[in-house]
Amino acid sequence: MRMIIAHITDTHILPSGDPAPKAAIRANALRRCVADIARLAPDLVIHTGDATQHGDPEEYAHFKELLSDIEAPIYMTPGNRDERSAMRGAFAHLPESGEFLHYAVEDYPVRLVAFDTTGPHPRKGFACEERIDWFERTLAAAPDRPTIVFMHHPPLDIEALYENGYNDSAQAAALERVIARHPHIIRVLFGHVHFSKCFDWAGSLASTMGSVAVDVRKGMDGSGRDAEPLYQVHTWENAEDGAGTLTTQTRIPSP
Repeated sequence: MRMIIAHITDTHILPSGDPAPKAAIRANALRRCVADIARLAPDLVIHTGDATQHGDPEEYAHFKELLSDIEAPIYMTPGNRDERSAMRGAFAHLPESGEFLHYAVEDYPVRLVAFDTTGPHPRKGFACEERIDWFERTLAAAPDRPTIVFMHHPPLDIEALYENGYNDSAQAAALERVIARHPHIIRVLFGHVHFSKCFDWAGSLASTMGSVAVDVRKGMDGSGRDAEPLYQVHTWENAEDGAGTLTTQTRIPSP
């Protein structure tokens, strides 16, 4: 069985009609990705945070309008620019109660686990004891199912472009230990850093992705493609022996 996941991140959408030039740049970048995703028709879409710039309801309304051509379910996790209560009001799949926007999705060949890393610091990640306990219990509940974990803040340094990303390094280390204890995790997807990187981490494969908002992207090499919107497609293929493989493609949508 095949499962196709489109992954977008760091769209940083502003309200419809905002006169700032970056508002139109970001909206157009997302429109191009949405048009390509709609043609692809994946099983689902994952967004790894910073959907909006300020977390305002007007921004989420515009964000949802821009996504409206996608028929597949869209699963969100908050970024440091997002606001939990406004996200709950905009997206019905998010938990209605509790402080954090954690949840698991059980409806597909690959299980999805969203982990909320946002906190009071405007940019740093958080993984307090309560969150770690939830994460451990949730992963342990289905040890035989291939699982993709997605969150906003990477709990590790990634070259000079992203260092000391958590408010408390002990929390980042605790999060890494949880991942390492669960070999059924086949991929960890991050947002936040605005550049693309794939690496081995905590016994799994982890990846970041360039921001859809091209005006805040990092790690550009000077090629003309750096300024193009992009997103990733993760394709799961079941094998006859009950295992499977996950492959990843970065797509640049047509203008």
